[in-house]
Amino acid sequence: MFNSKVLSLDIGSKNTKIVLGTQRRKNIIIEKALTMITPVGCYNDGNILDVIKLKDEILDVLQAENIKCKNIIITTKSTTVITRDIDIPVAKKEDMDSIIKFQMERYLPIKFDDYIMQYKILEEFEDENIKQAKFAVVVYPKIMVDGYYKLVKELNGNAVALDISSNSINKLFIDNIQVNDENFSSDDTVAVIDLGHDFTNVNIISEGNVLFTRIINYGGSYIDVDIAKQLSISEEEAEEQKFKNCNLEREALSDMQSSMVNDIAKAQVRNWIREIEKLLNYYKNKKQGNKIDKIYIYGGSSNLKGIEMFMKDIVNLPVTQIHSLSNVNCSKINAANVESARIDEELSKYLNAIGAIIRLR
Repeated sequence: MFNSKVLSLDIGSKNTKIVLGTQRRKNIIIEKALTMITPVGCYNDGNILDVIKLKDEILDVLQAENIKCKNIIITTKSTTVITRDIDIPVAKKEDMDSIIKFQMERYLPIKFDDYIMQYKILEEFEDENIKQAKFAVVVYPKIMVDGYYKLVKELNGNAVALDISSNSINKLFIDNIQVNDENFSSDDTVAVIDLGHDFTNVNIISEGNVLFTRIINYGGSYIDVDIAKQLSISEEEAEEQKFKNCNLEREALSDMQSSMVNDIAKAQVRNWIREIEKLLNYYKNKKQGNKIDKIYIYGGSSNLKGIEMFMKDIVNLPVTQIHSLSNVNCSKINAANVESARIDEELSKYLNAIGAIIRLR
């Protein structure tokens, strides 16, 4: 799939992001980046509930944008996808599946016949003169995988890959890139946090690997619900109020309604940050020498005014929203002068879909 166009779908509970792009060596060339509303009742926590309805909506968008691409990648996140790191003695390649499965079964109270397992080596080391390896293991529910496979087939596409958002974002953070025009080194340990609609996904990345990933059941929708209740308006109107009137750096705003919206947002974001801080502390205490140098945020809720400084003041770490990555080329979109040309301003919304395009050799 190198140098071939692929269609990458990042399916979420509120929105589905659609990215058409190509991998050229270590860079991603983006041709189109679009957002569509995920149809109500079609998707929940990683599971596609209505394949046909979702397929029809996606096809309408593809036809309207004149997008024709058979190669499809899907990336997602779900609380039902299990990710774990395990240390085991190195064995023959043909024996690793059964050894890793055995180790995972010891710790997870699940029926493995209902799951699909994937893994990769993070590092090799010696312990008491025994060669061992640390593996990152991902366990998917089969019913979830089947749903995505059916969707690709309904779209008359070729299933290239199924990815998870923690792996997608990890592939973008390679050495010697620039984030927001500042140099990034993979020697740094960074927390890359997806502030989504229903979930917050915390990923700790160092030396090209995700060392730790967890999903928190907090997201932008929690703010919308609270605002809607307080102001007796719809959640759609509440979301508009949130982005229009919130400024987390300010104590008081010009009118009572704006101040109320701002206070609601601050209370919810504090809840997110407390949970994020617990995970960061857990990671740092897990092993001597563990550290976090910086936090990068992305996703829809990272667009809340003042959120960078608000988080920084609580966690006492530099916090930066991702606006640009030097290995993501958007010049084709900008040259086309189409509606999706604001990708440079909205890049953080599409990072999971963009990272999923990367196929490692």
